[in-house]
Amino acid sequence: MAGAQGARLLGIVGSSKKLASMPSSTIQVLGAEKALFKHLRGNAPSPKHGVIFQHPLVKESPWWLRGKIARVLASKISIAVRIDYYSGTFEDGIAKDLYRKVDELHKKYPKPRRKKK
Repeated sequence: MAGAQGARLLGIVGSSKKLASMPSSTIQVLGAEKALFKHLRGNAPSPKHGVIFQHPLVKESPWWLRGKIARVLASKISIAVRIDYYSGTFEDGIAKDLYRKVDELHKKYPKPRRKKK
């Protein structure tokens, strides 16, 4: 992950121990708490991404893929943080798998889905 987004995630959470214990769905919306609580009150749609929107994979993707890519990215962040925190090693395969899954999403959804009437 890009350094600035990782630092912002750690700044929001407080420690890598807390980040390692969070589910990926929580990591996905970190930084979008205001939108999340508006959604819970019934005044807005659910947020698809928080701080991780600033990551180039999400930010530079078409609008219809951003939520899907944010979900995959949050999942890989969750795995990487847990491996780092509990074993202290670097796993190169996580990044390769992330890029492979993002490429699959781009191929599977080349155009936005038509909205249901």
